[in-house]
Amino acid sequence: MRVGIVRTTPWSVGGGFQYEVLLLDALAEVARRSPHDLVCLTNPDRHLYNLVATGAVSYAGLPMATLREPWLDQRPPEAYLDDPATAGPQPDWFTPHLDRSLEPRLHALGIDWVFQLSQSPFVFSTHRPFVMPIHDLQHRLQPEFPEVGSPAEGAFREYLYRNACRFATLILVDSEQGKADVLRFYGDLIDENRIRILPFHPPTRAVEMPDDAELRRVAAAYRLPPRFFFYPAQFWRHKNHHLIVQALRRIADRTGEAVPVVLCGAYTDAVRAATFIEVMALADELGVRRQIHYLGWVPDRDVPALYRLSAGLVMPTFFGPTNIPALEAWRYGRPVITSDIPGLREQTGDAGLLVDPRSPDQLADAMLRLWRDDALATVLAERGQARLAAYRWEDFVARVAGIVDEASARLREGLSPRYSSNDYERFSLTYSAPTEAQGS
Repeated sequence: MRVGIVRTTPWSVGGGFQYEVLLLDALAEVARRSPHDLVCLTNPDRHLYNLVATGAVSYAGLPMATLREPWLDQRPPEAYLDDPATAGPQPDWFTPHLDRSLEPRLHALGIDWVFQLSQSPFVFSTHRPFVMPIHDLQHRLQPEFPEVGSPAEGAFREYLYRNACRFATLILVDSEQGKADVLRFYGDLIDENRIRILPFHPPTRAVEMPDDAELRRVAAAYRLPPRFFFYPAQFWRHKNHHLIVQALRRIADRTGEAVPVVLCGAYTDAVRAATFIEVMALADELGVRRQIHYLGWVPDRDVPALYRLSAGLVMPTFFGPTNIPALEAWRYGRPVITSDIPGLREQTGDAGLLVDPRSPDQLADAMLRLWRDDALATVLAERGQARLAAYRWEDFVARVAGIVDEASARLREGLSPRYSSNDYERFSLTYSAPTEAQGS
């Protein structure tokens, strides 16, 4: 069978783009020994640039490289607050916009089914059987966060996930918790027979440990403090930067210490810009603004040194089920503080300090423990690296190969759901926010 591989996430998204590239790397290995014909489908615009910028694209065997590294032109946060182009899904998103030109193009290319590497409605326009991941269902679990629970975003996600669960050949999730969430909310549309667990793999497989010269370069380039905690996260409200600010105030009140935190990540839409403004205003109000070093968006090549120079990762996020930064921190020998929530609890185990993401006191306690106890930090980092050893690249590739084989077999045997474009057009996009019982 001929499998079309589709990626749609821009590099500026961060973790979503890393996930797609890891899947592409694995599928490239699968293609070398698979009986199936795998082809990467892309538009000849910024989507192709995103791939070229990874350094993994070639022309007739010649490697291709960009003359400019990726960059992000981020304006002051106030510029995004009233910009309708950055305000997220608009009411007209409630109507699916199917691209009718794709079906004949895929027919000409001989594509039998589509492997969509991100959770995207693009796959519906292909009019083909498909495999797609669902990373989380936080619009149902925690709809109070505007980035997932606003009426427009909620309606969009319901349209996407209900149709995906109804018609996908296979749905991919990152953990047992992710599988349980899909069955909890969409068990009327899908059973576990069409859900496969594909755990995140650390996006650090081919990255060297930064040497002393690299550490000096990054420390000088960003004027880093001698010691700091690190949090690489875009300014979504669920990332919970507010709690870090509150914890810094608690630490200062208890000990008089001014513990620095280095933040990086973008805020290029209305929700993230508002969050950034609020976080910095809170830091000013609590008198800890000088302890926060915001670097903006940073290129991937600088991230390993930022981890390595830090005292550890502090990540009090509200969202799971699992996350990539803990895996990165362990790879670079650094301890982890993260949230005591389902999914992350299982991912972290005894290799990190778990805190209530609503408790600044618990976060302050955990940060102080790592700040003062080098032996504990070393033990946690070593435990993390031991857990990381279970994430073997060969196993990840084998899982991806199994997904390709199984999806193809299901299609041959008539076990893949069938649909027409009318199915999607008839689907009601009327969506009410989940009730308290549904969202608990």
